[in-house]
Amino acid sequence: MSLVVLVLFCFYIGGLLAVLPWSPRYWDQNGWLIAHPAIENVINKGWVRGLVSGIGLLDVWIGVSELLHYRDVRG
Repeated sequence: MSLVVLVLFCFYIGGLLAVLPWSPRYWDQNGWLIAHPAIENVINKGWVRGLVSGIGLLDVWIGVSELLHYRDVRG
């Protein structure tokens, strides 16, 4: 059961991190970022979006790896 929860969590969080930086509704028109212009200048750089998307894809890869290499270690 813990494997299922871990894999679903990795897929969900990884998918969000991979897609949301490229969605203008959630990334460009974020009320919190509009209220903090110094942070908004950094967050709207392309390399930051790529970094966040890369972390998301890495998280999905971790979920796939855990799914494929699962070993039940019970003593």
